[in-house]
Amino acid sequence: MTERKESKIKFVSFHGHSTAGSISDALGYPDEHVDLAYNNGLQGMAFTEHGNMNSVSYSFLKSKKMKKEGKDDFRILYGIEAYVHPSISSWKEEKEKIALDKKLSKQIDKATQTLNENESETKTKQRNPLNKRGHLVLVASNEIGLKNLFTLTSLSYVGDNFYRYPRMDFEMLKKYNEGIIVSSACMGSISSIEYWENKDKGDSAVLAGMEKVFGNLQDIFGDRFYGELQWARNIDQMRINSFIVQLSKQMGFELLSTVDSHFPDPTKWKDREIYKTLGWLGKKGLADNLELPNSLEEMEFQLYPKNGDELYSSYKNFSKELGFSFNDVLVLDSIERTYDIMCNKIDNFEINSDVKLPSFVVPPGETADSAIEKIAYQGLKQKGLHRNKEYLKRMKRELDFVKEKKFSQYFLATKSIVDLAKEEMLVGISRGSASGSILAYLLGITNIDSLKYNLPFERFLNNAGGFPDIDLDFSDNKKMKNMCIERFGKENVAFISNFNTLQPKSLIKDISKLYSVPFTEVNEVTTKMINEAKPEAKKKNEILAGAY
Repeated sequence: MTERKESKIKFVSFHGHSTAGSISDALGYPDEHVDLAYNNGLQGMAFTEHGNMNSVSYSFLKSKKMKKEGKDDFRILYGIEAYVHPSISSWKEEKEKIALDKKLSKQIDKATQTLNENESETKTKQRNPLNKRGHLVLVASNEIGLKNLFTLTSLSYVGDNFYRYPRMDFEMLKKYNEGIIVSSACMGSISSIEYWENKDKGDSAVLAGMEKVFGNLQDIFGDRFYGELQWARNIDQMRINSFIVQLSKQMGFELLSTVDSHFPDPTKWKDREIYKTLGWLGKKGLADNLELPNSLEEMEFQLYPKNGDELYSSYKNFSKELGFSFNDVLVLDSIERTYDIMCNKIDNFEINSDVKLPSFVVPPGETADSAIEKIAYQGLKQKGLHRNKEYLKRMKRELDFVKEKKFSQYFLATKSIVDLAKEEMLVGISRGSASGSILAYLLGITNIDSLKYNLPFERFLNNAGGFPDIDLDFSDNKKMKNMCIERFGKENVAFISNFNTLQPKSLIKDISKLYSVPFTEVNEVTTKMINEAKPEAKKKNEILAGAY
């Protein structure tokens, strides 16, 4: 067991990324980051993925596990590093003007669904006015705040809010700001855009632009807005820090320091650099152009979960090395303030993970249990099986189980979706633990007679630890989604996120391209790995199916 370090300076990381949500930018899943942060002496950390909250489920499960292990002195916070545009309505007007100017329109990139973080766009002067966006770190301080973050995140993917990236604006933030703590984010922030756009014009131009952004954020969030300082071996970062410190004195907002972690362990710095390069440029083959430092100490940005002592040392070392002077007490306060914010401004709440089923699928005057029993018996009668004792017995057994486990509403909801689909398209036979139940057959969810084909109900019973599993296929998936929104209302339809994970064979090939290793040489190795090594490895570890 790794012994936990002690840090004299208490620190909570309010800015962190993981593979769960910051694809091609961060390495390591949340539990890896948390383990390092905990063992390294931090008191807590937030996951703030780029434009999504996909790490929340991982963080929630890790938090529950840590509490069982008695690690209550560490807290995981829920947040997002959002993409923000000052006004999407103004952006829309600008887009329409550009569309009218055909010559200019040809120079503007078309909107594509680009979800990977592109540092070169947010940390340089943005030539394309439509691409303007900046980061902002939002962290939930209570259950209301978490709900508002979910709402804001969902809205950022809808309509004009989505242009290459999911975006929020000040109007949206004003409407859903309750329960949210905000920090100004990194060099790619909505405020740092003013630095990149105006640094050639002088300090006064930069300050004026940043002051306007900070003023808007103060108007919306009040004392829940903080200026974010980051300490790295980078002159632009230090200059941005200087501007933020100056404006904090003028405008009265407080400061906090962050690490902006992107890999879970100091030894993983090179892995993360290669992974990031693969995400954007790996297909081109960069053996001649790929230059990496020799060690973490040479990196401009040391992006792992540092503890308070390490962060303060980074400040001292980097500011001295680059010739910048800051007030030591002010910086120390900005680090320790993170702990104070967590303890005094963020509720120690637990996410309600109860399954929420639609109530409108239950007919008026009925309960879910009475409705499913009535519909099941009608199905039995329609199929001419109502006098068959074997079918009656099986139906009663399943109904008793479903009622006991409070699954009735789930079956009714699934039936309503299938009934809707059958109005317009073909529906597959369904898969999953419950698809072989007689109940699914009688409700019209599936066309498989489980008794006829000897499908045991025990397969369903073995899955009693959670909700039944009924996977459905539709002949027109996109149309089905739109039909559900139209019939049930957009507030009642949620889409799940999914993304690919790294597989050994494709990963080896991608890295080989990066270093210009000939394809024939790589293919020979990966073929042997899959055909010869993998089966033996699975056999040795008693893995009968699936990936290894």
